[in-house]
Amino acid sequence: MRMATERRTAPTWVQFRGIIAYSLGPVLGLASGPILARVMGPEGRGEFATIMQPLTVAGALAGLGVPAATTYFIASRRNSPTAAYRRGLCVVSVPSLAVFAFMVWYSGVVSETQPIARYILVLAWTQVVAQAVVSVRRGYWQGLAGWAVLDRERSVFAVLRFAAIAVLALIGVSAASLFAAGALAAFVVAAALLWSPVPNVPARAPARGAGPTSESDGLRPFLLYSLATSAGTICIAANSRLDQMLMPGQVSSREIGLYAVAVTVAEVPLILATLAGRDALQMSGAGASARDIARHSALHLGLMAGLALLLGTCGAWYVPIVFGRGFEAAVPVVTVLSIASVLNGVAVVIGAVINGRGRPTLGSAIPIAGLLVTLVGFASMWGHVDAWVSGLIGLASQGVSAAVALVVLATPRRTRVRQKDKGVPA
Repeated sequence: MRMATERRTAPTWVQFRGIIAYSLGPVLGLASGPILARVMGPEGRGEFATIMQPLTVAGALAGLGVPAATTYFIASRRNSPTAAYRRGLCVVSVPSLAVFAFMVWYSGVVSETQPIARYILVLAWTQVVAQAVVSVRRGYWQGLAGWAVLDRERSVFAVLRFAAIAVLALIGVSAASLFAAGALAAFVVAAALLWSPVPNVPARAPARGAGPTSESDGLRPFLLYSLATSAGTICIAANSRLDQMLMPGQVSSREIGLYAVAVTVAEVPLILATLAGRDALQMSGAGASARDIARHSALHLGLMAGLALLLGTCGAWYVPIVFGRGFEAAVPVVTVLSIASVLNGVAVVIGAVINGRGRPTLGSAIPIAGLLVTLVGFASMWGHVDAWVSGLIGLASQGVSAAVALVVLATPRRTRVRQKDKGVPA
């Protein structure tokens, strides 16, 4: 438990470094948002979202819970880091290729309703395979508590993405496809850093999985954990992006553009929840107590709630100034989605704790509940969905997820011990 103790007593500057690194994305996203909005307008902004947003859901489907399994089996020392990483790459290859095949088919559906050539969508969506590989590599470093590596990759991606958008705007580009190409190129360059030598990672980290039991679990438990947690991983991504994936089939690009701007603003606080969840999964897998995890997460969650309150209540002032008066209709949606972000953050952190305890099935129940609300909401309102209705559906979805998370967290611990003894994911 040495590593768990060290992680619990980690200096606060490590947390602040993570906050800065992970905040660069949404902060620079807010900075680039007005650029995209003013250069392309609501219609072009909607086309950009149509190209980019499906990659989030598709990436989660392609990963199939493998990144979380990689983290868990490394952090809990059930596998050596190298063995878990190699298994992850082997397992993730099948679903990633299958998802890409589906995306090729789906590109035909989207191109019929949106003014985007099908070949552009196919080229952009080839990145789903790369995302799957990169996510396993991130899971590897997360299991080793290699926060410096993850912070560096996240920071570089945010800076390069913003730089690509700014440069394209300065030279007069207005095509959504070219802005998407710039953002995707930034992802590739930043992801390469995950394979470069990183001197800041403690030398003892790679040996954490060493020991007589490091290889004993084999492939079957890894697959079981991946499948059990995949439902939760997929549903988390679906809850945050499925709305924008379904909207192109029934609303105009302008409406999608309004909603995309609202999501860009309201999701800024979620980066703090992502950080808290990242740490909570590793700490929980390494055996940290719920009290230690709560103490460690307090800073992230407190800042998240305060930022959401600020963004949700001041939208009428800054949205027209930052994005332009053409986006004033997005202000009420910003308020609703800011509330949803806080609820989502609670669900994400609790879900990470449950997964780290070796109960991925119960952890998956949290986002599954929210996804069901999203699907029912869109099905019942199909043909009448706009940015405001999508925001209300999102609020209901995250509210249900948070409620289920609290119930799952209160599940007696003896259930976890009994199922863990059987070697079956709970």
